[in-house]
Amino acid sequence: MTGGGASFLPTLPIKGVATAFAGCRWGDIMKVRLRGAAVLLALVLAGTGCTDGGWLDQTRLSFYTQGIDTPLAGEERTNSSLPEMVSRGNEVLAVLDLETPTLQGGRAAHSADNGRSWQPVLFDGKADPGMDLVSVAAVRSSQWLLVGHRNGQVFAFISSDGTNFTLQQAPIFETTGTRLNAVVGTDEGWLIAASPDSGSGGAATTLFQSSDGAAWSGRDGSASGLPAARGTFHPLSMAASPSTIVLVGQEVPHDRPPFARAFASSDGGNSWQDVSPDTGDVGPAGNALWTVAWSGNDFRVTGHAWPRDARPKRFPLGMSGSWTPGGVWNLQADAGWSRQDHDFPRGPGVAYGAAGALATQMIGQLADGEPRVLFQPPGQAWSELGMPQQSDAGLQLYGDVTAVEDGFLVVGTSSRHGNDGTRLWHVDGSGNVTGRDSPLTTAAPTAAASGDAHVTSILSSGGKTIAFGSVRSQPAFWELQGEQDFRNYTTLVGQEDQTLDTMAAGPRGEMLLGESRTANGHLPVIWSRTESGDWSVHDRSVFGAGTSQGKSEVRAVLPSRHGFLAAGSYDTEGATHAGLAVSEDGDSWSEVQSAELRGAPTAGRSIGSLAETPSGTVLAGGSVDDHEQSDATVWASTDAHTWKPVQLPRPEGYATAQVVSLTPGPLRTVAVVHSSGPGKPARFDIFSSGDDGRTWEQGPALEATSQEHSVARPRLAANGDGFVLLATRGPAGQAEAVLMLSKDGREFTTKDLGHDAFDQEGLAVSAVGVAGKKLLVTGVSGPPEARRPFGIAVDVPSL
Repeated sequence: MTGGGASFLPTLPIKGVATAFAGCRWGDIMKVRLRGAAVLLALVLAGTGCTDGGWLDQTRLSFYTQGIDTPLAGEERTNSSLPEMVSRGNEVLAVLDLETPTLQGGRAAHSADNGRSWQPVLFDGKADPGMDLVSVAAVRSSQWLLVGHRNGQVFAFISSDGTNFTLQQAPIFETTGTRLNAVVGTDEGWLIAASPDSGSGGAATTLFQSSDGAAWSGRDGSASGLPAARGTFHPLSMAASPSTIVLVGQEVPHDRPPFARAFASSDGGNSWQDVSPDTGDVGPAGNALWTVAWSGNDFRVTGHAWPRDARPKRFPLGMSGSWTPGGVWNLQADAGWSRQDHDFPRGPGVAYGAAGALATQMIGQLADGEPRVLFQPPGQAWSELGMPQQSDAGLQLYGDVTAVEDGFLVVGTSSRHGNDGTRLWHVDGSGNVTGRDSPLTTAAPTAAASGDAHVTSILSSGGKTIAFGSVRSQPAFWELQGEQDFRNYTTLVGQEDQTLDTMAAGPRGEMLLGESRTANGHLPVIWSRTESGDWSVHDRSVFGAGTSQGKSEVRAVLPSRHGFLAAGSYDTEGATHAGLAVSEDGDSWSEVQSAELRGAPTAGRSIGSLAETPSGTVLAGGSVDDHEQSDATVWASTDAHTWKPVQLPRPEGYATAQVVSLTPGPLRTVAVVHSSGPGKPARFDIFSSGDDGRTWEQGPALEATSQEHSVARPRLAANGDGFVLLATRGPAGQAEAVLMLSKDGREFTTKDLGHDAFDQEGLAVSAVGVAGKKLLVTGVSGPPEARRPFGIAVDVPSL
């Protein structure tokens, strides 16, 4: 960002809804995450021919892995992170996010001794909250709060002891077009500050209040003294003392440089007074307050400031200070927080306590960011704290930080071969660092993976049936021999920071898509080859820009007859654009310049799936956003350069819809559309096209029968001129299989598979394929504490 007066809003909120919610639509947050093979379901191997005397004996698939003895094949495929902590004295509550081959979801842990030991948190008596946990934790004098979301609604879990939480049945609010900025607890109760998504046209700030965490009320903040609706104020952080709540952010007017704003409430958020500081001397060319926290004596803030000579400078200075209710502000430029010779820190977390202050920062661009921890003893300046490094840990990042009675706790992540592990350190008043992650991970254990194959897809290529996946962290693919034995595996070895997650086949050959982890996010990794040729590897951006959430911009690949294709979305100039790039060799890529793919600040576009019809027409499926709504869209092209979009009808009462898969057959192409709406369970609609995507016919819909039920994304495979569809539907842990067959992709008939594998608790399906007359299915089943993977080959039922 150059020039004085420029707005320099942070990418991420600081506390409350940590990194996961920055700049994201709630609808996007609740999409099923497809990160790596870790979220995919394991496949039981039957290479030895042994049996277990139960239903797994019936025509199991066999994946031969003898000889896959690389170091990666011995490294567990497990991901865990700790996005949020909150503390009260010596007590700490931590929100964890876990991904293993048989587990994906949120957990929480509680410590009563400054993080030395931990115990699992129970939700209505269970470790599984039954919904996705939001990265929000809060505490007040008599109560703890955790937040979850399900079917477009946000719910509260409350607890009096921090270890046993109860779900409150009434939702707090609906999530469409809304970002949750911060949560604080006071003697009067709870206060949530939320703001609209960019371009949604909603109020500047919406407040949700509750005296006990059970009954909530919401209102426009402008009615109680906050800036007016549809204004230019951006709330960024909120904190509470025993008597006062402070909300800070930035005002971005049209006629002057941006400046810091602050508002205070002494009645639990019912009314607000403007207490904004005079920043004319510190940052006359533009400034903002990013964070606010109660130190025990005063409110401490950090932010940025553009000095008078800002125009020749690329970055602003750091700004820090304090404020006491009823007193005056003490603000100054702070080079210890950030200098002008590097990027301003992204997404800092900061905590204040008796030992001083501790902060985590990320400095730099996407590929070369510098993570660091800053320590500030009482009355001294900020200085970088040397953190211990594990010799084999790979990339080490830092996240949330919280104050405890004897110092601070700071969260970290060690990323190696795509496997993220939670790290936790204690920092005492002298800056001494001690590791404490071992007891935390013991309180929220992830089951160790076996040496089984993790299969992400079963597909056809060059007249062969191929399965792609991994053995632990070792990527590999197999060829089918007969109708249920996969042999002739090939291992794929990339750089240490690369993971490969999905495979696509087409007329040009094969492609593999994955990611590489960087300090600030993820870059795409694309492997491409023509049939029986050598692999070409590309591990850089293909659209020239990344995403605001730090995700890889590439979400789908396709080796079409028009070239190797990569598609996804990227952010630039204040808008999200659908991205498409083409390559002849898999190494040099050119972005497709098409007005139909360009987004606008109030109308983003994205692509998540690619397919090619037998005639050579390429189809790209995704969505076009408009304020709080989005429409499922399919772009069609006969040359991969000129694209024509077709929007599919959105079900009545649903706010968002997107194409999640495209499956071509000899005569028709089938699209699966996922729709969501406030208070509505997930729904999947089936569309088909027989004219290369120019027109679409709507087919059956799969939807849950209640808000507590869910429908998993259907898996499809072409079967001759028709299709096989397999999904699961029902309450959590008790989902039933839904099998539907179609002769032409237009009409589908529900059939019974008649196999014991589909009558098990906790059923989930990961991949399907058709080989000859056999339907190949992989998945997992069993109770949460003992889930078992399976792979079966069954006869395709006849219509």
